Amino acid sequence: MWRLVQTSAMLASLLLITYGVLRTDDRADPRWLLLLAFVAVLWSVALWPRAPLARTARPVVHVGLALTVGFGLVAIQIVRAQLLDRERILARASDPTSGVVDVRRYLGQRDAVRGRILMRDGTIVAQDVVGPDGQRRRVYERASAAYLAGYYSPGLFGATGIEAAYDDVLSGQAVSNWRTWLDGILHRNRRGNDVVLTIDPELQELGQTELADRTGAIVVLDADSGAVLALVTSPGYDPNRLSVPLGATREDIERARAYLRSLEEDGRGPLLLRPVQGLYVPGSTFKTITAAAAFEFGIAQPDTVYRDDGALAIDSRVIIEQNRPDPSRVSFTVREAYGYSLNVVFAQIGLQLGSQRLEAMARAVGFGEAIPFDLPIAPSQIAGTPEFLTSRVGIAETAFGQGQLLVTPLQMALVTAAVVRDGTVPEPFLVQEVRRPDGSLVESRKPTTWRRAFGQGTAAQVRDLMIWSVEHGYARNARIEGAVVGGKTGTAEVGSGAPHAWFVGFGERDGKRVVVAVVVEHGGSGGQVALPIARALLEAALAPR
Repeated sequence: MWRLVQTSAMLASLLLITYGVLRTDDRADPRWLLLLAFVAVLWSVALWPRAPLARTARPVVHVGLALTVGFGLVAIQIVRAQLLDRERILARASDPTSGVVDVRRYLGQRDAVRGRILMRDGTIVAQDVVGPDGQRRRVYERASAAYLAGYYSPGLFGATGIEAAYDDVLSGQAVSNWRTWLDGILHRNRRGNDVVLTIDPELQELGQTELADRTGAIVVLDADSGAVLALVTSPGYDPNRLSVPLGATREDIERARAYLRSLEEDGRGPLLLRPVQGLYVPGSTFKTITAAAAFEFGIAQPDTVYRDDGALAIDSRVIIEQNRPDPSRVSFTVREAYGYSLNVVFAQIGLQLGSQRLEAMARAVGFGEAIPFDLPIAPSQIAGTPEFLTSRVGIAETAFGQGQLLVTPLQMALVTAAVVRDGTVPEPFLVQEVRRPDGSLVESRKPTTWRRAFGQGTAAQVRDLMIWSVEHGYARNARIEGAVVGGKTGTAEVGSGAPHAWFVGFGERDGKRVVVAVVVEHGGSGGQVALPIARALLEAALAPR
């Protein structure tokens, strides 16, 4: 009987340890420590000697049992720290709010020559430079793209951006073992590989110039491949001022910390990479998704007529129409409603769709999921609370782009790409190639389809709407001579302050297809503010080279 109890106690302790590893955050989690206390009790039962003990032997056995259990618990903690919590511990080395916790992660890279980060034409974004003091520093050379590289600060903050995502490649850790061994034998500095971005330097610079000192974001994609041609955020920051090498002086460290504090205290959020991490109300650009849902589920066609006499009462909410081109007209097709951005019409379409079909289309284009990408992306949301889309008002507001919607500019660029690509969404990517220091190719990114959002017929119908919007609707200033252009403006109400100005669109010429998404925070009218920026980028992207 006692043997069964001891066996059960040991099995129960193993189950508790497994449960604790799977359900707790790390070895210092209070829940984990409580579980270890129970394990200690179970082990005491499991290891308690079955034979009766002489009185003189009891103290020795009790001490031995306590030491055995204690060393066992210590061993579990060491194994967990070394094997299971290793990545969490190393991740803390990149926490800019607390500084590097474990500098040993970077000590092996002290003598390594870190690989360069380049744009698609070979323009250098980041590289190692040895200063007059013999100290190797990471230097960032293109202000318009430096924030895409992130920063590399082994002496203080760790790494972010591409510097963090491709750290093994850039530091040489990903180089084959035999090459590392040979470098060690020959006493050569290890050299990391170069990372080549998909960014077009001219488009990136143009986007930065167009945004100027306004807060906002721009995404330009090659619609066919998913390659990011421009990824602009404003305001940005200077990673050179955060790049602190190992062995930096106290003055360098204090200057870097002061600069980081100033960035964190800046209300505009310069550390936020807005194209992929900024979440915005999409405004009327979301009507692209609502229209796709209407066509895909057979609710309406481009020529279906809806009544819009200037107002629509939904329960206790009255939606006032402010965009009718002619107040004397009360009937508009879906095509016209899209081009003139009629909220009343799209509210009716949303109510016909219902919450399930509207939400299904949003999820089909990627809402609620982390988009696969080289950098972390904030998932877009269709509603902040489950109850919102259970009300008719919530459905109507969502259908014309308000409600509780939040999207990233990259998400809306991918929606537009799906329209151009017959309904499929590409997997976007920022890194095109990895190359050795001698320029030879290690690997190259191949275009991949992420998902199918809707059918070819739906894509063709939405494309027709976007082109009509540019040819005849409120987006007519986006026209480019010799190119097919489609687009949608958006003026997103945000509760306080001026609306966010939006434009999403595409351009096609000579077999080249490019999509763009622009948002200017509190910029006002999408047609007056975001559209000219998008047009300039589309024209430059489609220009012969």
